[in-house]
Amino acid sequence: MGLIDWFVPAAVRADPVRRDRHRGIAKSLLAISATVALLLLVYLPVRHAPSAAEFLLFAAGIVIPVAGALLIRLTGRIVHGLVLTNLAGVLLVASWAYLTGGILSVALPWMLANLSLLATFGNMVLLGVSAGAVGVAVVALYLLSIRGWMPSSLVPPSLTHELMLLSMLSAVAVVVSAAALVMRERAESKARLRAARDAAEAANRAKSVFLSSVSHELRTPLSTVIGFAEVLKLDESSRLSAEQAGHVERILNAGDHLLALVNQVIDMSRIESGDIELRVEQVRVGDVVASSLAMVELAARARGIRIANRAAGAAGTLVQADATRLKQVVLTLLSNAIKYNRDNGSIAIEAKPAGGGYLRLSVADTGRGIPLQRQGELFQSFARLGEESGAVPGSGLGLAIARRLVEMMRGRIGFESVEGEGSTFWIELPLEA
Repeated sequence: MGLIDWFVPAAVRADPVRRDRHRGIAKSLLAISATVALLLLVYLPVRHAPSAAEFLLFAAGIVIPVAGALLIRLTGRIVHGLVLTNLAGVLLVASWAYLTGGILSVALPWMLANLSLLATFGNMVLLGVSAGAVGVAVVALYLLSIRGWMPSSLVPPSLTHELMLLSMLSAVAVVVSAAALVMRERAESKARLRAARDAAEAANRAKSVFLSSVSHELRTPLSTVIGFAEVLKLDESSRLSAEQAGHVERILNAGDHLLALVNQVIDMSRIESGDIELRVEQVRVGDVVASSLAMVELAARARGIRIANRAAGAAGTLVQADATRLKQVVLTLLSNAIKYNRDNGSIAIEAKPAGGGYLRLSVADTGRGIPLQRQGELFQSFARLGEESGAVPGSGLGLAIARRLVEMMRGRIGFESVEGEGSTFWIELPLEA
């Protein structure tokens, strides 16, 4: 393990992002200590005979950043460690300025070096606290200076210009070197994140291709099973007994459900892989609503659910959409309104202008509603909101596919729901100019 890695807390070493952040901060703090040590080597020949106080200040300047890095390693708290380290640094520079001329001290450029360095860490709280500390220290030095409450300067007047030049150059060196280290760590971290993103996208594409191919392979024999079951049901030459007819009916119901699930998986795979193409054209809303209602009428009647078509006023309205995919979306909303409704409930489908050149088509039901804490999961793939083992059939893909299709048609989709009262799902599509 290298020196920099040693300063990374053991608890974050398995997380590449947090590990890289800790490495960058440790490098910056150690770079400050190294720069102060180099500054001491240059300071000695310029100053000739430094006092004990000056040696003590340099020693503190070398130790404080290392102590800060060690504190962060022990606690794992970056902000706390940097705040304490920076406050100690401000106090050190203020003490040096107090002993070397107050508000005109050669040490003051290091105040700005502290602030500039903190700006590279991207934490506004940390920067604000440190800026306040620097402001207080500078104002205090100013007041002490104008009132003559300063001790004799440790720096002889004859060396003021040389030491000011040395202070400016060293402060710039600290900021540049520490910032360069942080930026390098960030660049490496971004490169690793890009590589991880590319790998995830490749894996997602492979998953979509796999699901699509497997689903196609399942659909062919499944269609055969459903076809032969229908032949058995309709064969007049050898009529089935009541028990046999019941078995065939169950085969047909299970086959239809499984085929619908396979088709949804294929649709989602094609959407995710970008293989689906829409034919956006003028679509008459009334035609889509009427054909969709005809397809769900029997399922609604079986549960005593009344459907009110309030979209008649917009029957001739044209929207920009893919007719087939729009019908698929409307069927999804209607089917869900039936499945999650109560027996003898009601459904209302309505169409009205939504403003901004859009038409809103909404489906309202009198079902159980959606719990507030689970509404954020609604449009996620395979989300059943607690119905995974319930009696209501479904795959959790219908709304996820509907949202993707609506967005591909430059539309919007949303809902309002009150638990225990019902839900209203709506889509908004651009009106034909």
